[in-house]
Amino acid sequence: NKYKKSLIVIISIFICCLILIGSGYVYVRSKIYVKSNNSTVSDKQTNNKLNEESIELKEVDGITNILLIGADGVDFSVEEGRSDSLIIATLDSNNKKVKLTSLYRDTIVFIPGYGEDKINAAFSLGGVELVMDTIRYNFDLSLEKYVMINFEGFEAIIDQIGGLEIDVKDYQLKELNKYIGESTGGNDCPVTETGLQLLNGKQALSYARIRKGVGDEFERTERQREVLFKVAEKLRETKPTKYLGIVNSMLDYINTNIDIMDAINMAYTIYKFPSLDTKQIHIPLTELSDDMKYGGGIGWVFIMDRKQNTQILHDFIFNDIEPDESNFDYNSLREALYEYKTGEWKEDYENDYDNNSNQESINEEDEEEVSGEWD
Repeated sequence: NKYKKSLIVIISIFICCLILIGSGYVYVRSKIYVKSNNSTVSDKQTNNKLNEESIELKEVDGITNILLIGADGVDFSVEEGRSDSLIIATLDSNNKKVKLTSLYRDTIVFIPGYGEDKINAAFSLGGVELVMDTIRYNFDLSLEKYVMINFEGFEAIIDQIGGLEIDVKDYQLKELNKYIGESTGGNDCPVTETGLQLLNGKQALSYARIRKGVGDEFERTERQREVLFKVAEKLRETKPTKYLGIVNSMLDYINTNIDIMDAINMAYTIYKFPSLDTKQIHIPLTELSDDMKYGGGIGWVFIMDRKQNTQILHDFIFNDIEPDESNFDYNSLREALYEYKTGEWKEDYENDYDNNSNQESINEEDEEEVSGEWD
C-alpha cells in the first residue's frame, strides 16, 4: 500500500532488486557486483539458488548499515573526483524503521594515512575503502556494505521516470542554469522560468548540487533529500513493465559489494514492516558544529564536537534515540571548537591514529604467533 515506500531511502538497493526481472542476471551481476572479500557464497551456489523455481525470501535481523555514495566521477574503475554526497542508510529490523544519516561533505576530519581534509576527499585519495576507514576512525562506526552511483546514473534514472516536478525559486535559477551538465556534459537545456515545473535529469541534478549563492551546505543537503524523495515517489508510481528499462539504463552507473540476494532480502524486510517509519538526521548537527576557513588550501569547513556527534550517531543508529537538544553539552562544544581553531585537535587525532595502528600491529603479530603454533 501507499505507506510501504520501500524505495524511499535505498533507491540503489531497490534497483539491484529489480535487476532480477528478465533473464540477464549473470550479465547484470558481472556489471555492478563487486565481490566482498568476506563473501562465503560462491557464484555457483548463488546461481543455483537463483535457478530454483522459487526463491526463499528471508527477513534481515538486527541493524544493517549501508553507505550510499554519490560520486562526481564517471569511470568507476578510475574513481576520480570526490564523493559529492555520503549517506548512511540504516535498516533497523529491531524497531521496524529505515534511517538516513547525511554526512556533510565539508566536515574536516582526519583521513587515515593522509591527515586532515574534508571528508569527501577520502574517496579521491583511496576510493570506497578509505571512505569507510575514515568514517570508522572519526565516528567509531564500522561499515562493510556500500552502494555507489555516479552523476550520469542519477540523470539516467530521472530521465527514465519522466523527470521530477520541482519548485524552482527565483534566487536559485541563475546558479541552477550555470551548472547544468557540468559533471556529465552538455549545458543544452536551461530552465527558463521559476515556479513548479518538470525538470529532466540534468536540470534536477544541478538543482540538487548547487550551493553558491543559494544557501549553505545545510540547504544543499535538504535539496538533495527533496530530490531523493521525489525520485522515490515517481518510482512507486511507475508501472512494473518499465522497471527493466530503468535497470538497463543504470548498469554502467552503479557499483556495489552487496550480493543481489542480500539486497532482495533487505527490500523484503522493509516491505514486511507494518508501515514505513523513516527517520533522518545529519552529522555534524547544526547545534554541535561551526564553520571556519581552514589553512593548507582546504578552504571553508565544518568543525564539530566529535565526541558528542559520534555519541548521537550511535544512539540514532543502534539505540533508536533521536537527538535531544536539552542534553547537549555546550561547554564541551566550546572546548572542541577552540581546539580546531588552535590546531590542537590534530594532535588528538594523530595520537589516536598512532595508538590504533600500533594496537593493530600487535594484534596481527599475536595472530601470526597463534597461526604458527598450529602450523
